[in-house]
Amino acid sequence: MSRATDGLTALGLKRPVLIVVLNLLIMLAGVVSMFGVEVRELPDIDRPVVVVRAVYQGASPTTMDAEVTSKVEGAVARVSGVLRIQSSSEENNMRVRMEFSPDVDVNVAANDVREAVSRITNQLPENLDQLLVIKADDDARPVVQLAVYSNTLAMQDLAERVERDLVPAFVSIDGVADVPLNGSQPRVLRVLLDPANWPAMAWWPLTCWPALKP
Repeated sequence: MSRATDGLTALGLKRPVLIVVLNLLIMLAGVVSMFGVEVRELPDIDRPVVVVRAVYQGASPTTMDAEVTSKVEGAVARVSGVLRIQSSSEENNMRVRMEFSPDVDVNVAANDVREAVSRITNQLPENLDQLLVIKADDDARPVVQLAVYSNTLAMQDLAERVERDLVPAFVSIDGVADVPLNGSQPRVLRVLLDPANWPAMAWWPLTCWPALKP
């Protein structure tokens, strides 16, 4: 060790300019590295999140959980990189939220979730109105709100046209995570049965159900 130190000392005494240049290069590399490192007070530590949403008109929370939510959960649980799954089932709709590892690309994760969900579509109710896979951000907030009106279309017809034409167009825009549609009212068919006529017509309420299903 002493010989190496003596050698460096001798080199410094013999070639002081070389030592000065080496020190300047080391300092310059340190300054460049300092300015090249990103420093943020609030670093982005959000993990990639993908959300599956479904709308099933007329379904109770129990029905939604049994026929849709549990099946979607089982399908996406096998997707690579999933850390946590949270779900909620409400009247007419459900939501399954998947949190992935930080090193997972959210675009790849969303595609994997779409493939997993597509494999169970034949197990879901046929009259499921809407099934969306969304790349979500916990800090996401609505940035644009649009109101649509028509002088010729009824409210329900206008809502159906917006959902069919405008919503898919907006969702396809790069950077758009979700386009919720508010204010529309689904059509409801209410059938009133007269109990006095049941014996005469030889049918009961349960026999009407197959005829009412789409």
